[in-house]
Amino acid sequence: WWILVANAWMQHPVGMEFNPDTVRNEMVDFMAVAFSPVAVNKFCHTVLSSWVLGAVFVIGISCWFLLKKRDKEFAIASIKIGAIFGLVASVLTVWTGDGSGYAVAQTQPMKLAAVEGYYEGQNGAGLVAVGVLNPDKKTYDDGQNPFLFRIEIPKMLSFLAERKADAFVPGIKNIIEGGYELKDGTKALSAAEKIERGKKANVAYFGYGYIKDVNQLVPNVPLNFYAFRVMVILGGYFILFFIAILFFVYKKDLSQMRWMQYIGLWTIPFAYIAGQAGWVVAECGRQPWAIRDMLPTSAAISKLDVGSVQATFFIFLILFTVMLIAEIGIMVREIKKGPAANH
Repeated sequence: WWILVANAWMQHPVGMEFNPDTVRNEMVDFMAVAFSPVAVNKFCHTVLSSWVLGAVFVIGISCWFLLKKRDKEFAIASIKIGAIFGLVASVLTVWTGDGSGYAVAQTQPMKLAAVEGYYEGQNGAGLVAVGVLNPDKKTYDDGQNPFLFRIEIPKMLSFLAERKADAFVPGIKNIIEGGYELKDGTKALSAAEKIERGKKANVAYFGYGYIKDVNQLVPNVPLNFYAFRVMVILGGYFILFFIAILFFVYKKDLSQMRWMQYIGLWTIPFAYIAGQAGWVVAECGRQPWAIRDMLPTSAAISKLDVGSVQATFFIFLILFTVMLIAEIGIMVREIKKGPAANH
């Protein structure tokens, strides 16, 4: 919870005031920080997606028992529980994912634009269901078409971002150049205006004083675009997967369906990939900001020397690698023993 609250605050800083004497943001409203809409939604989406992973893991290992023709009763019972739990968690994950998308649209429009490969804003914006980005597109104003190919769901992006099918959704170009209307009717500040305000130490735009080129404000579009679609496609796959498992386990004899057992087993890594793809979008989509609008990653450096940081990094790398090997080894050993030996 607290890790996600801290992460949410960095993406949507609230409940604080800037103290010029200490040159730091200081919390003045604990509830605003701990229960901001971004924090609550991020927590729920992360936990629910981990439940999906747990359900997939249970089903996959149970399918391994069926493939080995052992512990059939235990495996079938575990599959039933895992599939029901997983289906409910998957549907709720989609719901919180929609809430997360809405929060991003309201607080991080540049992230939304990058995720969609969306450069020119419009009313009734469509959501790209399937698309291939143009690798020659380097900057927002280079004149290159963003896509080689795409299929859109009409007006869906406007609905997801603003809850109105004909609402205006700004693209990267609009955000960089400014001028699109916000909900309160005021004009959005252009990147240049924000940079000027940042140089004058206006707290809300303090970080823009470090930006040398407006193109730095655009996250890695291909990385975010494809990572988001990996996450969404796998999310849809998990719902179909749990439905299929429930159908076969209740209406057919899943214990005799080796092809489905293999699918169940090999679905396990997809659950991990989906989670990592979600974090790629969350963290790479907010670039270049360590704290949105206030602190770019280029300025978010400590006074520690490089050698100390490298030493700490490699210590953690070795430690967590050893722990990962130990964890996998323990899991594999206990799974091979089976439920009877572990009872």
